[in-house]
Amino acid sequence: MLSDPAPELATAFAAGSATGPLIPVAGGVSHELFELRTTTGRYAAKRLHEVPEQWWWDEYHAAARIEQAAAAAGVRLPARHAPLVVALDSGAGPRHWQLHDWCDGYHLTGPGDEVADWTGTTLALLHQRPGDDLPALAALHPVDAWHDWLAGHETAFAQQVREQLPTVAAVLAYVAEPGPPLTAVASHRDVKPDNVLITATGPVLLDWDSAGPETAEHEVLRSALAMGFLEKHHFVRTIAAYRKAGGRALPADPALFHGIVEAQLRTAEWLLWRALGHRADDAPTRARSAIACLARLRGAAKNLRLIPEWAGWLKGT
Repeated sequence: MLSDPAPELATAFAAGSATGPLIPVAGGVSHELFELRTTTGRYAAKRLHEVPEQWWWDEYHAAARIEQAAAAAGVRLPARHAPLVVALDSGAGPRHWQLHDWCDGYHLTGPGDEVADWTGTTLALLHQRPGDDLPALAALHPVDAWHDWLAGHETAFAQQVREQLPTVAAVLAYVAEPGPPLTAVASHRDVKPDNVLITATGPVLLDWDSAGPETAEHEVLRSALAMGFLEKHHFVRTIAAYRKAGGRALPADPALFHGIVEAQLRTAEWLLWRALGHRADDAPTRARSAIACLARLRGAAKNLRLIPEWAGWLKGT
């Protein structure tokens, strides 16, 4: 940022007058988050790292509609301010921003029964919205595409990715196996401790930018594992809360866990593309993308080994 945009942001979102500069907030890889303080309160201002292509904006607006529908259905999330996005001149071209109310709280560092109940109940509520009207996700790329992406890159990072290509092949083979019927929904798609803030009045679900087409079965399993920190008791409790709140029955089939490693591989593809410099990110952002990419690939390798055990946890739920 060539100049601090806090005054312009406050004006653009009709949020009073800025009382100081934006305060950077440590957060995710995809976008940058700041705290905006004004005469009317505190806000979370997100600067988007958008892709200047229509498909990206189509997905962005679809995610915003899912967020709005979730709020209307009673899911607890930070209030979003109109307009959905504003463009401010940064001196090097327009930068796009969105604004939410600021929430005070903390992120989980371990599982808990109340959080397990909230996770299951919240997902059952989200899964009431069908996803048949949303475009299907693009197919995962074959291993040959990974070789093509890495061609000409001889960095330590590129070599580490090459060492993970057997994992890519194993995931692709696993998700190609037939599985039980799945239920299309429109949902958050990234319910995990990083995106849940524990406030004085209970959990709040953050970061809806990845919302889109999902399968109910994949999301509830992925979320139950993440929010339960891979512990059986809290996984089973989350599934029980989901079923009690009207969620679908889940057969004890290892193929039902396709969505866990598929999501990790899909995210790793995107992070690799960014880490290799194809989205004009600066050096620190590329470095963060590289670290996150390798984490997704190593996580997928670990999860492939654990899926048979997790499938056993579903028996009797």
